[in-house]
Amino acid sequence: MAFNASTSLSVTLAHAISYLTRPLIVQYSATTIIKLQLLLEANLTALYAPTWVPKEPLRGSGRRCLTLSPECLPPRVIYSACLSAGVQWFDWIALLGGQEFDFFVDPGCISVRHGRKGSPDCKIITVWADEVPSPAPTLATKVQNRTIAQTLIESEINEDEQIFTLIAEETKPSTWGAPVLDRLTVPATMTRASSPFSTDSSISTFSSHSRSSSRSSNSSLSFSSSETTSPSPSKQSRRERARQARVFIDKTKTEVTPYDGGKTTVLTGGVMLGGNPSKGRTEKPSKKAVNGSPATMQWRAVRA
Repeated sequence: MAFNASTSLSVTLAHAISYLTRPLIVQYSATTIIKLQLLLEANLTALYAPTWVPKEPLRGSGRRCLTLSPECLPPRVIYSACLSAGVQWFDWIALLGGQEFDFFVDPGCISVRHGRKGSPDCKIITVWADEVPSPAPTLATKVQNRTIAQTLIESEINEDEQIFTLIAEETKPSTWGAPVLDRLTVPATMTRASSPFSTDSSISTFSSHSRSSSRSSNSSLSFSSSETTSPSPSKQSRRERARQARVFIDKTKTEVTPYDGGKTTVLTGGVMLGGNPSKGRTEKPSKKAVNGSPATMQWRAVRA
């Protein structure tokens, strides 16, 4: 029901007048009943308007009470309407039950009381009722009026949110940042032997001491030298010294290999890893082939 006083009053009076005039259908014409209803609406509106407060339904309720009895005439507002519409009051009250009753018309409620107030046979019958909306409660009132069930539901919702938050934190992908080079510390055990220049220097150092070795010995030495990471023998670890101890150098091979234009001690070719040097090697040319045949020597002598 709206809180507008005029709207609330007109709606309530429509239900009250309909309740009072409904029994007249069996005895009076529709025109007479409609005329009576219009007169009652005008008279009752003027009577109830000063005390009509929708927000306070019980305010002025005693002034709006109409006592209707078959033993006496009704209140002036009803009796004047009966005279103007041509309706006999005693016929009307007989159709309403023929008993005395109090008729209450309040905002949002119409009731009838039979019997005197306070007597054992007194009873009140609600003819019509409309719920009047109460003002919206404030936030503080809502918090105070929460039930135990609402409190438990809210706590369960909060617990579920916390659980889902923890699951989301555990399942999300980890973000790893790139390391900062300025904060990295270089271990003291690292040496310059890990660079390619140091490796080449080590290879050159070892190669200078074994230039007269065979091809397989030189290859083994080169492979061993590339594994060495320490620049000085005095600082080598036990594992590195064990690796160098496994290097095989054949000291009996002191011969050199000739080639066109001279001789060299630098051997090139494939590298054989591990094991003794292969038995196959370039045969040394015979002394006879190097010195030449006697015929050649004689030709040179004759020409000379």
